[in-house]
Amino acid sequence: MNFSQMMKNFSASLPGTETFKLANAECLAVIRDEPFQASAAFLIAGFCRSYVLIYEEEALEMDFARRNHNNLHGYMKTLDLALATYSPEDVLKALNDVVHHYVKSDRIF
Repeated sequence: MNFSQMMKNFSASLPGTETFKLANAECLAVIRDEPFQASAAFLIAGFCRSYVLIYEEEALEMDFARRNHNNLHGYMKTLDLALATYSPEDVLKALNDVVHHYVKSDRIF
């Protein structure tokens, strides 16, 4: 499993906590299998875990679920583009960009 494949699987899945659970499990596989991609996968896994812990027992409106799915997918795309360069500097910048965006957001997960 690599980060790009995990992102494609997430993108193709319906919004909801089950998709976030699967993404978390796949992130753990990325951490195990792709050392260069581990920090990006760790960040995304943390977002997924939080989302599941907060919303798993709630009935979510589709618009809310879709918005959060799209938001996380945007973070994944930012990281995936940086990972594709194999530049530690680009990856660090992307990680910082995602964290800064998240801190300024509604922090849904």
